Amino acid sequence: MNTLSEQQVVAYLKQNTDFLINNPDLLDQLDVISQQSGTVSLAIRQQQILRQKNQDLKQNLASLIQTAKANESIFKTFSACQRDLMLINDFNELKEQLNATISKALNVKESRLLRYKPELKTVIEHRLQDSKHYLGRTSQDEVALLFNENCQSIALYLIGEIDNPLGLLAFSSDDPLHFTPSHDNIFIDEFIHALKIKLIELN
Repeated sequence: MNTLSEQQVVAYLKQNTDFLINNPDLLDQLDVISQQSGTVSLAIRQQQILRQKNQDLKQNLASLIQTAKANESIFKTFSACQRDLMLINDFNELKEQLNATISKALNVKESRLLRYKPELKTVIEHRLQDSKHYLGRTSQDEVALLFNENCQSIALYLIGEIDNPLGLLAFSSDDPLHFTPSHDNIFIDEFIHALKIKLIELN
């Protein structure tokens, strides 16, 4: 007599989902071993699996809602900054207004709009050579050059081009995971382009 493999039994049950309903006496003989709870009935194990799936779905939904709220806050903040670009025609005034708006709204330690100066060349070449933005950890020397206080992670955006930089927009945080390479830059990229146009006007 040929013995059915485990895969054949699984395939049969998938094709005949009412098998256990039509053979209820078999349920009394089935046990599923759980490392956490010992031996439990199939029905209880199914409930555990469904409960876990439901919990996973709730966590995924909560994560999506949190991401959506964060994106909404970023969009509103940079929309307000775009209005500042249109209304302010003095660099120092613009710098102070943007720094205050972004720091307060996006929960960053410092937000700094920096005009290009030769001292920034090494940071640009080191952090922005391959991409016009950098998010992550940095050295204390770079922190001292860019910010007024120590921090654990930064976001750095080049305004202009590598061979013709106009300035930098820099954010800092005490959380080492606040700025990471996985962060989306879709909203801020448009703002950086607008900043480039504004700085050209102010030069």
